[in-house]
This record gives sequence, structure tokens and C-alpha cells, in this order.
Amino acid sequence: MVVHELLVALAVVTALRVFAPDARALTRRLLSAGVRIGATQLLENASGAVGTRQEVPPLPNPRNGEV
Repeated sequence: MVVHELLVALAVVTALRVFAPDARALTRRLLSAGVRIGATQLLENASGAVGTRQEVPPLPNPRNGEV
């Protein structure tokens, strides 16, 4: 049975080495898609909230004598 367990372990290690780069690429692709979706949602929410913000008064301009 030792040989059988060794072959199973070897098969598992080989499968991990073969599929790890694909799994890593898929994970990165999914994470980047999630970031893009989140950024889009934030931009949509921010653009809708622009009208509800209070206006900030302009800063005084010392060149015009305003202090």
C-alpha cells in the first residue's frame, strides 16, 4: 500500500503544479472584475449625490483685497 499512497501523493502534487497558474489567473481576473464593478458603482452613486451636496464657499482671494 505504500506505493499506492506514494502514487496518489505524486498525482496530487502534479495536479497542483499544473492547475495552480490557471487558478491564480482566474482568481486575479475575478478580483479585477470585482474592483471594476465596485468602482462603477461608486462612480454612479457619487454622480447621483452631486446635487445633494452643500456648496462650499470660494476661498478668499488676497490679490483682490479679500482676506
